[in-house]
This record gives sequence, C-alpha cells and structure tokens, in this order.
Amino acid sequence: MKMPVLILLILTVAALSAEPRGLTSREIIIPDAVAVLQPPAALSIPDPVQTSPAPEVRDDWWLLWQMPLDYILPAGEQFGLIFVNNEQFAYPWFSGGAESNNVGYVLAALERAPDWIRAELYKTLSQVGEMQQQTYSLLIVQAPDPIVDEIAFCVATASPEYLNSDFAHPQLFTENAQKIYAAAAELPYVEIVDTGSADAGGDYWSTTRYWKKDAGGQLQQITVPREIYYWYLVNPKLTDEIQAYIDPSVVENNSTHSNNIADPPTGKFWRSYLYDYDDDTHPVLRDTLIQCQSVFNRDGSPGAAIRAATWWINQNMSFTSNAERPHQPVRIFTKRFGRCGEYADLSSAVARIALIPCTNISSVSTDHTWNEFWEDGWVSWEPVNGYLNNPLVYENGWGKVFGSVFEERSDGLFSPVTERYSDGLATINIQVVDQNLQPIDAARVVLAIFETTPRFDCEAYTDNNGLVSFTVGENRDYRARAETMFGLYPPNPGTYAQLVANSVDGEIYNYQFQIAAPLPQPTIEALAPPSDPVQDFRFTAGFASPGYFVTGKTLWDDIDVLGTPARFYQKVDEPANVSFLVTDADNAIFLDLDNFCSGYAYSGLVASGTAVFDIPAGQNWYALLNNSHRHGNAVLLSGALACEYWGTAVNDPQLPPALFSIAAAAPNPFSGATRIELAVKEAAEASIAIYNSRGQKIRGFEPQNLTAGTHELVWNGTDDRGETQPSGVYFIKVTDGRATATRRLLLLK
Repeated sequence: MKMPVLILLILTVAALSAEPRGLTSREIIIPDAVAVLQPPAALSIPDPVQTSPAPEVRDDWWLLWQMPLDYILPAGEQFGLIFVNNEQFAYPWFSGGAESNNVGYVLAALERAPDWIRAELYKTLSQVGEMQQQTYSLLIVQAPDPIVDEIAFCVATASPEYLNSDFAHPQLFTENAQKIYAAAAELPYVEIVDTGSADAGGDYWSTTRYWKKDAGGQLQQITVPREIYYWYLVNPKLTDEIQAYIDPSVVENNSTHSNNIADPPTGKFWRSYLYDYDDDTHPVLRDTLIQCQSVFNRDGSPGAAIRAATWWINQNMSFTSNAERPHQPVRIFTKRFGRCGEYADLSSAVARIALIPCTNISSVSTDHTWNEFWEDGWVSWEPVNGYLNNPLVYENGWGKVFGSVFEERSDGLFSPVTERYSDGLATINIQVVDQNLQPIDAARVVLAIFETTPRFDCEAYTDNNGLVSFTVGENRDYRARAETMFGLYPPNPGTYAQLVANSVDGEIYNYQFQIAAPLPQPTIEALAPPSDPVQDFRFTAGFASPGYFVTGKTLWDDIDVLGTPARFYQKVDEPANVSFLVTDADNAIFLDLDNFCSGYAYSGLVASGTAVFDIPAGQNWYALLNNSHRHGNAVLLSGALACEYWGTAVNDPQLPPALFSIAAAAPNPFSGATRIELAVKEAAEASIAIYNSRGQKIRGFEPQNLTAGTHELVWNGTDDRGETQPSGVYFIKVTDGRATATRRLLLLK
C-alpha cells in the first residue's frame, strides 16, 4: 500500500505547486490526435460577383412606404417589406425577428443615429425583443447632444444576447457617455472633438484629440481615428466580461462571472467607480490624471498620462492570485491583486477612463496577456512589469517563442499582431471548400501548436472566398482543423491536420481543407409574373451589396452563461452576392424554415440590381432580400425597397410641376405637437389629412385656400375626436385634385 500512497502524494504536491495560469479566459483543451498530414495546396478564388440588369421603371406612381436598405443581413435570413392586403399598407419584415409594433420607435432611433452606424444598429434592434426594441430606441431618441453617437454605437455593437438579458441596464450606456465628456472637461491633455450633431443629422461623429511629445521633446497634437475612438475608448465592454453594474463586495464566480451583477447604487460601473474612488490609503485616479499634460512622452520626460496610469495601477495592485479569477474591473480593483489576466483587464479600463484608447493583447499558447494603447499608432504596454513601447522584450528578454499573438476586440474578434512581437514571421493560409470545391464562408478554423503537448493557439472564421490567414512566429509545429454546420475536417471530431512541423521566417504555407459534403444552397423556383388586372400597388427595389461581414461565434464572452454565444462581425469592403424575390406568405415561410420556395422577380445571386413587381389583390406579399445561400457571413445592404400606389403623375407635362410640397415637419419625431410647413408655388384649394400606418384617415383639416408662399399647420397627435393617438408612424397628405404631397411623421409618447 505504500507505493500507491507515495504516488498520490507526489501527484498532489505537483498539482499544488503548479504555476497558476496567467490568463483568466476559459482554457481551450486541444486533443493530441493527428488524423491527416496535410500537403500544401494551391488556393482557388471565385469569379467576381455579378449584377442584374435594370428593368423598365414606369412613372405615375406615389410612394406608400420606402425603406432604406442600410442593413446587415445575417446568413440564412431575409429582410424586406410585407404588403398586408386587408390594410393596403406595407411594413418592414425580418425573418430572424419577432413580430413587433415598434416600427416607429426603431425608425426614429435610426433617423437620430449617425449614418455610419445605422446598418449595424438596425441589425441589432431587429434581433432583440419587442420591449428591448422600445427601450433602446427611446434611449437613442431621447439622448441629448453630444452623446447620441456614443450611445448609438454602444447599442449597435452590443450583442442581442446581452440586450435581451436581465444583465443589461440602459442607464449604463448613458452614464458611460456622460463620464467620457466629464473627464474630457477636466483632463488637461485631451479634448473631445465633435463633428456635426444629432440635431443636424447625417454622418456626424466624435473623437478625441490629445497632446504628446515626440522623441525630441516637441509637443504634437494627435487626433484619434473615428473607429479607434468608438471601439477602444467609448466601448464599455473590454474583453470577455459582461458590461454591467457590479457589486464590489461579492466574490466573482469563476464559472458564470455574473453572480456579482447588481443594480445601482449597490452595483458600480467601472468608468465611474475607479475614477473617483478614495479610501484614504491608495492614490485617487482622478487626482493622478489631472496633473498630466500629455498622453505619452517619447523623450522620457515626466507628465505623461500613460506613465501616471502605470504608476497608479502598480500602487493599487499586487502580482499574485487565489482561487477567484475575476473578469470584472470593479471586482479586480476591489481585490487589488491578480496575474497578467487581471492586470490586462484593469489596465484597459484605466486607460479608457483616462480617455486613452486601449485593448488587450494575448498569446494564448504561451499563456500571457498584456495591453496596447493608441498614440498615433498602437504601442505595447504592460504596467505590472513596467514595459512601455518594448514589444520584443518577450521574445528577446523572456525567451518566448510565439505562435499567434492577437488583439482581442470587445465583441470577440481576434486580429493578428504577431509582426509587432516576433522577429521571425510565417504566414499560414487555409482555404475551406466543400466536396464540389466551392468556398465555404464562416467556417471555424482552429490553429494549435505542439510542444510536448498540443495547445490552442488561435482561431478565425473564413471569408467569402473560404480563406483564413494566420500570422505566426517561426520555429513552431502547427496543426489545424475546420468546423462547419454540415461537416468537419479532418472528419473525426477532435482530430487535427498536421501542417508545417517547423515554421520558417518569411515562408507562406497554403493549405486547402475539403469538407466531404456540399454547402447547403436554397432551391428557388423562378415564376413568371402573376396576373394583376388592377393597377393599384407595386413593389420597387434598387439594391446593392457594397461589402460583407465575416461572422463568427465569440470564443470568450461571459454572456454565454445564458446558453447562446454572441457573435462578432468583421467588415470586408468587397461586394457580395444577395438575391431579391417576391413571394406569398406560404413561400416566405418555406424559404425561412426549409430554404426552398417559389418566387417572382427572382434576381439570382447578384451584387446589385433593380426590380418592379405589380402586387395582385387578395393576399399578403413579401418583397425580400435573401442571404440564405451563405453558410454564416452577413451581407451589407444599401439602396431602398418601396411600396407604391397608383396616382396622378407629378411629372405630367400638362400640369404645373411641383405645385406645392411639404417643406418640413419639426420636431419629427415628436411627442406633443409638430409644426408642418407647406411650400406653395401657385394658389390652390387643398385638402389636408393625417393617416395612420394602416392607411386609415384619423384627422381631417378644413379645406385650405393656400396662396403662393409658405404656410404652417400644427398637429398635436390627436384624431378628429380629440383623442390622443398611440406612438407610431403617421402620414400627412395634402392634395388639390391634381397633385399630392405626403410626409411621414413619427409620434413617440
């Protein structure tokens, strides 16, 4: 009995003395099984996407509803308009969302948000529940300048899983933006630059501008690029933590990382809590930062905010760990100790509080993580070791042999940065194809290294050409596998293909992984146009796909405690295919659930196109942009879909052009009353009425004898009986029997 006891004792001592992991993210176990010795291969790139010809577009039609196609359409889904026959009206429709009465709220939020974030915002709002649609739409609509764009970005880039959860708190997005502007008002080295405004609309945005010193000690002023400002300074989510209010006193559960989420005032938000916290023992972050005159001094002179942040972090933290490995900055700060994982998360929070863009950098296969901040370019930073702008210290000082080094964006996107941390670099390109050699988009490719045991190194999802590319270090043994919804490569679960056994600096290694099954495709029967003897309603479409998004499941996000992983979207500025078709209700269901249907005006797979479809009476009809041919990547749409009704031609040469118009309605959206301005070129007797979104007349005004010039009308949101109308979309219609003008109004109560 002595030998088993001795063995058990040795194993126990070894386990207790093992060095704890530096990373706090969930460990990925890689089986030691190689099924294929993968040979190099030539990679195939598909032909460019096609466009469809434009049909003849007829005049003499009036707009009933027009929907801009600023939208990100996920794979397997459809987006468009539904014409409801018994209402004789059209509404937006998305196959991946629940039926909603919040069209007015969503459209109002989109109109108030800046142009550059609308597509992503529309995608997110269409994927959340009805209550969340209203809540977050109103959050944007009611937000004051200048924080509308910051709030809109945070809503747009948050995962639907998070927004639908009880963890989400709308107040956090507002507090986050308010604290950014409050800090900018008192930190000497930085200012916020607002270009445009929500009230003016259009493509407005904000960013920061700050002072730095170059190597010669000369002061320079640097403006942060717009994308970096929003993703790496504004974003309240750092890496894998849930963006939430946290009770500092509650020990964080290592499995869920959500048990310490609490409503304010018990729960604290890191941007507010860390900035002002004063325990009379440790330095206060605010007091530390307001003494700084620049962000980073490359000449080594004092007064730089990044060095002050380094000092503050080390005054508040010690390098060690216990059983609790928190992700939340509030809890890390309360514990005041941790390893590289805790340090990296806290450092990102501190830098963003200081209005310095910051992110986490990871080398998972060597179990280390640190930070980079932005100063006219990304700069390596590790406060615990005092490293600043010394990226090769790990390879040349520590002796690390890196595989992949990557930046972790808060939504889970990994971007390779190995070239900044390794003198020797190789490139591994992998193309995933189906049994017919057709590229598979959004296939998950897992890269591992082997050194006595296999270890997870990185992962990526394929683009529309089926390609992923890994920038890796030299002198490493690499393995990989591919996973799709319809097959694996190698085909046995848990096995890997052996790639290069010893990577060489400057080499490019190309491989092709073939899944032994065809990529599922929709079956769409193109039908001849149906008979439509009555000229009354029609769909028109003008669409394009200027880009697409590589879409993948987030590997590390604590929101997956709810059972569904979040997704990231990586934009690619290359045209992508999409199809347009019109179906009845049954075929819309068939397409959504079973990926087959019969349809009219079918465009086939094209990058852009136009279409016209006359709507027959008697049933509901759907005009759809379709992305069901993709395995997982989303497509970016642009253009417009419209539903029109037959009317008198505004361009009839026998009639005076543009006799009158509705010049403006302000405010719009409105909650109390809106003033409607009419511009009249010639005297006319006009009838004026308000219609709801179902085409029902709810308010009529006395016929107006309009003289040439400008006239004003006020509508207070009531019907003919004086009853207040519910929130929604309304239309004002002005006609004199020869011409008609309409304008959409958004009433929000």
